[in-house]
Amino acid sequence: MDNTYKVKIIKTDVEIQQCWEVVSLLRPHLNKNNWSSMISEMMQHEKYSIAGIMDNEKVVAFAGYRSMTSLHSGNIIYIDDLCTLESYRNKGFASQLLNHVKAIALSANKDAVVLDTDFHNNTAQKVYLKNGYTLTALHLSSVIVK
Repeated sequence: MDNTYKVKIIKTDVEIQQCWEVVSLLRPHLNKNNWSSMISEMMQHEKYSIAGIMDNEKVVAFAGYRSMTSLHSGNIIYIDDLCTLESYRNKGFASQLLNHVKAIALSANKDAVVLDTDFHNNTAQKVYLKNGYTLTALHLSSVIVK
């Protein structure tokens, strides 16, 4: 991994907008026009944070996570989003971001770092397993038809 790439905490509207290219890969259903306001609201009301890896002014990898408590997992950090631009993959950025979030969890005395991944995303699953994550649950959902 190239040590010139450092984790940066994303806070400003400009930095949030710089995440769009990576986010749109992971969440193509989102709208670029309301992305910044959605994230700002999540940061303000839902303890959502973003850590990014920058190449100059370009975010090339990001992790979106939040602090929360659940009866199942306890006092945790939940990783909502983790993605790297395709041309920057295989440089260890996902592992770097996972380690960053784990360090935050350790310093905040959290019980665990938890995430979900798509059944078919074998590449991400390999990264998570390589980084010490284990399969502990099956996540189910019911889509609300409007």
